Amino acid sequence: MENVHKGLGVRAMVEMSLFAGVAYILMFLSVSIIPIVPYMKLDLSDLVVLVGLGVFGPAGAILIAALKELLYFVTTGMDIMNFIGVMTAFIADVAYILPISAVLRRQHKASIGRHILAIVVGTVSLTVVLSLANWWVITPLYLKVWHMDLGLPVKQLVLLGVVPFNLIKGIVLGVLFIPLNRRLAPWMAKHALS
Repeated sequence: MENVHKGLGVRAMVEMSLFAGVAYILMFLSVSIIPIVPYMKLDLSDLVVLVGLGVFGPAGAILIAALKELLYFVTTGMDIMNFIGVMTAFIADVAYILPISAVLRRQHKASIGRHILAIVVGTVSLTVVLSLANWWVITPLYLKVWHMDLGLPVKQLVLLGVVPFNLIKGIVLGVLFIPLNRRLAPWMAKHALS
């Protein structure tokens, strides 16, 4: 029995690593969507993390997010600016994933209404957490490290850049996740780890 649990743990780690690898590759396929914050880019890596949520639960999804961010950090430059960006992306992942997980509660056959509610809650959480984090910590930290002035108050940057970006990101991911999750529900139920 002990060997079965060890095998399950190894299998889960390998599968989570594969999910993280796919998510990492998708991080490079990104687009800037808000001109005032061109450094904030939308990619579909979180879609893989959301699918991982259905298979591995919230802890597994967070581990997938952490692994993809670590891979990105190691391969794109281990400097302070990149570190701030990677930590911000990880905070965004957690702020989006955990509320969705709480609403869906690993129900692979949740109704469309429940899925929509999960995405709305996740999007609101993502937007509020990232707006406050950018207002109080992230943007001031970037400005201090870069030694630059934006030419507009941080509050205005958050309101005109961070808020719309995260609302769009949450909605786009949600619109893609709902049909994907419903289509993959039988597969996820079969492969989900208890």
